Amino acid sequence: MSKYDMLVVLPPMPPEQYRKAMVAALAPYNTELEVPPYRDYEPADPNSVYWVQANRERGLLPNREDLSWAEIADLMNSTTGNAPGDGGYLYVDDAGRGYFLRTHNPQGEWDGLSLRIEGPRLLHRPDAAGDPRLVKHDYGELPQDRDLLGDLPGRCDGGPRGLLDFEALRAAHERLAGERHDAWVAGGDAPSAWPFRFTADRAENLAQARANAVPGYALLRLDGRWIDKRDDGYLPEANAYLDALAPETVVLDVCCHC
Repeated sequence: MSKYDMLVVLPPMPPEQYRKAMVAALAPYNTELEVPPYRDYEPADPNSVYWVQANRERGLLPNREDLSWAEIADLMNSTTGNAPGDGGYLYVDDAGRGYFLRTHNPQGEWDGLSLRIEGPRLLHRPDAAGDPRLVKHDYGELPQDRDLLGDLPGRCDGGPRGLLDFEALRAAHERLAGERHDAWVAGGDAPSAWPFRFTADRAENLAQARANAVPGYALLRLDGRWIDKRDDGYLPEANAYLDALAPETVVLDVCCHC
């Protein structure tokens, strides 16, 4: 199981509605959400499928490169005893392509939400201190070796965009990355707990720290679109989107696991 941080963007609302709205916005991406059965196709070439090769090596399938999906389906279904309607039954369509019927969520990204162990990840403006619209969880004692922001004041878990200070957060990460880089090249341990790998290029490390400071691994936009680090250009797109949000738009930091 892995954990990652993400931001969820919500329309303006009172703070007592934040959590319910956040859970509702994330619901379509829950891996445990069951959907109507759909065809989950295997690759056209059976030779590129790992489980086909594994069953060849186990002697359950002939060691031939010209095996068709129809042959594989007949052999595997008879071996497993699966019948149509069973979860592991291998179907073949009219074009000779193998597929399974699935009910798991094809756009699933998370299976649980929790507090992170590193503490609050966002910063609010100094003049927003005490504003009841800010979210501040109690994390208890924080592990110093993983908490990037340390004792930095103004930490929070989200709130209206106009109360959050993204530029201060970027500057803090940039400054800390410079300190960690300098300590590293002076003979210290390689920096850890960062969302990127440090290199010998100090300027590149600072740029990466600045770009990664706000968005986290993923961003759920106000229109319901999910984007994350697997997408080309994610960090520039996410940062530009967040910077352009209206002041009353709510931005919440969420720790997901999958």
